Amino acid sequence: MKHYTTFEVNYEDITFAPRGHAAVITLNREKRGNSFRRQTLDEIIDALDRAGEAPGVRSVVITAAGSRFFSTGGDVNDYHLRYADDMIGMRSYERALERVFWEMIHCPKPVIHRINGDVVGGANAFHLAADFAVMAKTAKLQQVGVGIGSVAGFGPTQWWPQSISDKRARDVLMALKPVPAELALEWGVVNSIASTEELDTAVDELVERLSGMFPDALRYTKVALNAAKENGFREMTQAREWLTLHFPSMESREGFGAFFEKRAISTKASWAAVDSGHVTVAPYGGYSVRCAGCGAVALPEDHKFCGMCGEALPERKAHA
Repeated sequence: MKHYTTFEVNYEDITFAPRGHAAVITLNREKRGNSFRRQTLDEIIDALDRAGEAPGVRSVVITAAGSRFFSTGGDVNDYHLRYADDMIGMRSYERALERVFWEMIHCPKPVIHRINGDVVGGANAFHLAADFAVMAKTAKLQQVGVGIGSVAGFGPTQWWPQSISDKRARDVLMALKPVPAELALEWGVVNSIASTEELDTAVDELVERLSGMFPDALRYTKVALNAAKENGFREMTQAREWLTLHFPSMESREGFGAFFEKRAISTKASWAAVDSGHVTVAPYGGYSVRCAGCGAVALPEDHKFCGMCGEALPERKAHA
């Protein structure tokens, strides 16, 4: 038999340890709201792979340090400082995020989301991808995408409608309606809720119940139930490409920038761009103008001067 060294590993952003029949993955960035950067994602993927193969592990529990946040989603500081001018790096980050939820869905052991605190933004995909969710009564689920110039395209837009119906999903994803624990239970988003003091007991009871099932039958039942979730991955791939293209837009830069700078968000400039017939990725028209002075290409159609050399640009002819 192969010798497994499941827990003989050191991580920086997560902790990984056995507890009874479970392997527990804990986001350990409490000072950053348990937000996830690229390293966090890579470590979760590795831990899920280890737990899925490990003898003696019957379930995987994913939770976070502290009691205020399970996670505030992607690390906005990391976005702002690392990827502001690195679109390829941003796309790679998004691929890693996609792989986290792929590994959760396809882990051969049941995955339980222990919701210790508020789940914000992209972190909502964790409870949607998990097989089970046990939620603290003081926690809430909150999407933020359209309020910060982004789209919750990695799980939430695909899986919220499956979980709670189309109209409720629009409340959550478009109107950004928060979902407190009691409502999450009523809507069927989580399996159970518990006080903070009783959260571990509730999770442990579920782990023990699952450990009494036949492993092959349990694993195949999970595979069969995943069919609808897996359909969402095609759209996730498309969302990844769109989000990469949209990341340089004035919407995303304003939304993430305001969060980074700790100021109020303003959507005024984005609406002005749309009202003038443009989009926020090209707020001053398409990039089709060439400068006769320096030869610079792909300049915005509405600009009057070249941003490279200052040469006056030809005026656009109005369409009849």
